[in-house]
Amino acid sequence: MSEAKGGNNIIIIILAIFISVLLASGASYFMFTKFVGSAANSKAQINGASKELGTTTAIGQFLVNLADGRRFIKVNIVLEVSNDKVVAELTERQPQIRDAIITILRGKDNNQINSNEGVRKLRTEIMNKINQNLIKGKVTNVFFTEFVVQ
Repeated sequence: MSEAKGGNNIIIIILAIFISVLLASGASYFMFTKFVGSAANSKAQINGASKELGTTTAIGQFLVNLADGRRFIKVNIVLEVSNDKVVAELTERQPQIRDAIITILRGKDNNQINSNEGVRKLRTEIMNKINQNLIKGKVTNVFFTEFVVQ
């Protein structure tokens, strides 16, 4: 009879531990979604990340020597554009667009592009230069799907 009583105690202890873990997990999940989740959502809204992605087109890969001569950059670029007509115009003007991007990249050195701020400025510079060549619309964002400096 004492074995049965001891077995019951072990089951009760295991059940109590299981319920405690379950409650702690539920409380942690609630706290995470309530506080961290709402902070992430508000930050995304502030940064504009909640807006829908427009029409995109891949410009391709670029492998270019940097201005310092000892390093090179390899990037793959995708452009977000204002409308579908811009995609056709980018295809027509592809040699101009690629030349403009290569010229911008060749003018950079490692120090100018090795920080988040430098990459942000590079995006803006590429977008502005391409928009100077467009008539039917504009590029609204530049995405680097690959970015390697060696």
